Amino acid sequence: EVLTTDYVGQDTLLTDTDLARPSASGPMTVQTIIRGLLYVRTGNVGCPAEPDKRKAVDDMPSHSHIIRPREAISGFRGGSLSPRNIFQLNAGNTAQVHRLKMDEDHMRLYRDRIRADAVIPEEPNLNSQRRKLECMAAVRRREAKENSEAAESLGHAEEVRFTSEVKSNEEYKKAEGIASMLSLAITTQHLLYASLGSAEYMEFVLKNPFNVPQTVTIHSDDSELSVITDTEEWRYFKALTKTPTQLEENMFHEKEGAAGPAVYLRPKETVHIPLKYQSFTCSHTMATQGPSFLPSGKGAQTAKRNQSNIINAKTIKVTFKADDGKPMAICQVSVEPTPHAVDQTFRLYHPERCFLKKAIRLPLWHDPTETPDSSTHISVRCSDPNVICQTRMLAPEEPQDVYLKVPGSPSPHIKTFFVMVFTDKRMAAPSQIWQVYVHFLERVDISCVTGQRSCQSLVLRGKQTTRKIKCFSSHPKEAEVDPAGVFVLPPAAVQELQLKVQPWQAGSRFLYVNAVDMDQQRLVTAWLLCLNVHRPVLSKAFEVCVPVGDGRGSSRKISYTNPYTSSRTFVLRSDHPDLLQFKEQNFRIGGGETYTIGLRFAPSQSPGSAEILIYVNNLEEKTEETFCVKVSYS
Repeated sequence: EVLTTDYVGQDTLLTDTDLARPSASGPMTVQTIIRGLLYVRTGNVGCPAEPDKRKAVDDMPSHSHIIRPREAISGFRGGSLSPRNIFQLNAGNTAQVHRLKMDEDHMRLYRDRIRADAVIPEEPNLNSQRRKLECMAAVRRREAKENSEAAESLGHAEEVRFTSEVKSNEEYKKAEGIASMLSLAITTQHLLYASLGSAEYMEFVLKNPFNVPQTVTIHSDDSELSVITDTEEWRYFKALTKTPTQLEENMFHEKEGAAGPAVYLRPKETVHIPLKYQSFTCSHTMATQGPSFLPSGKGAQTAKRNQSNIINAKTIKVTFKADDGKPMAICQVSVEPTPHAVDQTFRLYHPERCFLKKAIRLPLWHDPTETPDSSTHISVRCSDPNVICQTRMLAPEEPQDVYLKVPGSPSPHIKTFFVMVFTDKRMAAPSQIWQVYVHFLERVDISCVTGQRSCQSLVLRGKQTTRKIKCFSSHPKEAEVDPAGVFVLPPAAVQELQLKVQPWQAGSRFLYVNAVDMDQQRLVTAWLLCLNVHRPVLSKAFEVCVPVGDGRGSSRKISYTNPYTSSRTFVLRSDHPDLLQFKEQNFRIGGGETYTIGLRFAPSQSPGSAEILIYVNNLEEKTEETFCVKVSYS
């Protein structure tokens, strides 16, 4: 069901003495209108398989809560220490060193007794270049014979220095490559499918390979993947995932300034380290369904994400370091995001550059795992860290509200975020996920009276190109925009729009008007109409009784006298056109003459009462008089 909810503040009846001061506002009423039903049929058409483009992440084991390191390492194939070979699982233990091109060019120059900063003629033959340079060097040695020994010693020193730099660089690259390959031998990869708000539980089997006890420090390079140090939380997730492993209480201890929690292991001892991955950051765009994506990069976390983007595929490393600070084991988790289901969608409209404060009432939830007398613990999380989202614990069996505070943005910006509602204390999986759209619109304040038309000017400014614009109102029966059709907006032009508002219900209301580019089907500008609607001053009041169930209704007549000395044309309006119809909608009478207004009341099948207002307006829809008819159906 597609619903629209209007919040209307009821206003008290105005008298002649109340016109000089603003009316007092009564309680707020909520009107929910069913706009229609939306039927959705979905189907998974799949994705064509391409064997040549299989990624390493496709061969990883998944859907397993226990991560076991490999017992034995297969033989190395050998090869270079390039990053591409190091990234593979079985890169090689024998490596061929490749020098950089810049280093080779420098060594060729020094072998030829040429300085690196010397100017080399652009000739294709290297031997001719060498001969010319040697001749130049001979001429210089003949002209400065006494300084030849000093020049030769200086050149030899520069060559020795550069050679030592190249060798040290090669040794560093070789040591870095060997260290990467050795760390790869103790790395265990695990594929994890995660969705927004859901906690993914896993256990890593850690073994002390040494004959001496070790205190192992656990460090994760991403805060979304953490170690479960609380025993009760560990027990909860083990029961939730039905993991039949041993649980040890108070196994971890933490120190201030440490990289992470630490665990004490006896020689050759094996323990299970509980890990939990959970992410609350996401945007309104769903993850693309298709082949797996493995990011490439040099860092531990190879794929970075923005706070406003959907969770990207990324790689997280959990390092287990021994007492000497060297890694004992590495768990590399590849996260593959999966789309999440949205239970409800809220679309809110608010003035631009103002904080939105909203309370959404939650239904009564009962946790089947708890006793009937205990209350359900409800907690909420928001996907946008800039939005304040919280709930408060109230008395048992009392409804709870989710409070939102959203920072404002300029018009016509639309802010989107997700709200996750959890009903379990450990927040393992959200019970509901809401998608919230906040439309920030330009605010226009209008004070008017029911049944009477009020006019307001709106300014629309053109952009860089010519556009075809059409304006749409959320309540076309109460708000109209002139021009009503499509008009052309030139570049950098200013177009004045005439807004005509004629509400039929008193109170404080919000309407909105959208200016849409018809060619690109995009929103150009939006206005939020903040109406403060008062009831008119009543001239006369009537009471009418209509029989119930006869199917014919009832007819009545009331008289109206033209207060002007000249002839005038009047228009009859009613705030309940479904209950009351006029014999003539328009009539014209002379000055001082009396006209009889014919009323036709619709039949009713149930008893009750209604209050109907009759407006006598002129051709400009300004109210001349207002009659109140109280109808009793009996």
